[in-house]
Amino acid sequence: GELARGHRADEPEEHDAQFDNKVVSAVGEVFNNIAIHGYAGRAAGAVDLEIDIAENQLTLRVADTGESFDLAADTAQALPNLPESHMGLYIVRSFMDEVRYEPGNGSGRPNVLTLTKRY
Repeated sequence: GELARGHRADEPEEHDAQFDNKVVSAVGEVFNNIAIHGYAGRAAGAVDLEIDIAENQLTLRVADTGESFDLAADTAQALPNLPESHMGLYIVRSFMDEVRYEPGNGSGRPNVLTLTKRY
């Protein structure tokens, strides 16, 4: 409940630095993928980040209007066969509890990658 959450926030020594590092690393990898691959050969575009903090999980939504990709195809391969440019997606999947992707497919809607990390 509220009391437990408030109590936890008042005790920074209980804060999980590894949680922070994984979330920051995952978001960095996503941003790099969008900047390097999503907007390659295109006009520069925006990357929107929305953060939702719930009682037991953190949800991040990253939206862009760059080139869409197939999340399942890009991450289904065995690790040794992944091209270096797709290692970021493997890292993102290993650091987050849930990864969902909704491609915009040039329909005017943005691509939306949703990352969830429970605590």
